[in-house]
Amino acid sequence: MQQMAFWKYWLLIALLGSSQLATPARSQQPAHAPAPAPSPGADAKSWVDFGISNAANGDLDAALGAFDQAIQINPKYAPAYFCRGKAHAQQQKPDEAIADFNQAIQLDPADTEAYYQRGSLKGQKGDFDGAAGDFSQVIKLDPKYAPAYYNLGHVYYFQGKLDGALDEINQALSLDPNFSYCYFIRGLIRHAQEHREEALSDFQKSAGFNFPYAAYWVWITETENGQRGLARQDLSNALAKPESFKPDDWPSQIANFLLEKITQDQLLAQAKTGANAESNSRLCEAWFYIGMAKRLSGDTKGAPDCFAKAMATGAKGSEEYVEANRQAAVPPTP
Repeated sequence: MQQMAFWKYWLLIALLGSSQLATPARSQQPAHAPAPAPSPGADAKSWVDFGISNAANGDLDAALGAFDQAIQINPKYAPAYFCRGKAHAQQQKPDEAIADFNQAIQLDPADTEAYYQRGSLKGQKGDFDGAAGDFSQVIKLDPKYAPAYYNLGHVYYFQGKLDGALDEINQALSLDPNFSYCYFIRGLIRHAQEHREEALSDFQKSAGFNFPYAAYWVWITETENGQRGLARQDLSNALAKPESFKPDDWPSQIANFLLEKITQDQLLAQAKTGANAESNSRLCEAWFYIGMAKRLSGDTKGAPDCFAKAMATGAKGSEEYVEANRQAAVPPTP
């Protein structure tokens, strides 16, 4: 998925509040008139509120300036560091963001959201142990926070701890049965555990929430089950849903390739467009799905090369990287 760019399904929760920063680009909230600048002598909270107002209008530079001013006024005001960390995260500056969340946590060790955001960024950087520690701390502080269980399960999936991952995802679903990403990750876990029918059920549930990557895995699993015609029909139906796919966007290109509407070379050309970080992730996805298409069509010699190319992108924060590694270990059919 694009622009949640590091881990496609990594949840960076953004809530409005005195200590939390809005992310209007993702929530697509309408812009509001910017708040007036604080008067001379205003306190740190006033500057944080002003920064949040600027962030809500998409002006992150102005927001950062406001958060800097709040910190200058009161270096021990934790919400200023938290909000500045969120702004740095939105600007894809994870190191700066983590440093701010470190400071926010030092000043307020009970700030669950700071641990959560820091864990998300650590996961994006491949520090899975650090991410797991932060999400575990969130759960300790707030045992009913479903996204923390989801992300902890997600970390365990990346680490290959499938039983632990399944436990955490199930806990998230017990708290929020409509948590659509949970069904997708649980489907990947069950598929890896060779529980194919249960995996298919989860992929279908996630696809029902209009999640495009789940539709690919419905296609993969049904094809593995020998239901190639049904797989093609289900993916075609999903592609026709504007809630799931937008014409000519990256997820649509993957679906078009799996449906043989575009060639391998055309998919790779599409994958190479965009920013470098996103391009690496897209290349990993492209080579993985090309490899799966080859494997499922009986090309057991060409598929491993594609999985190797997916891993060569270095996009270790991509589920397709994990799955390419898993598929590369499957012995070829004689």
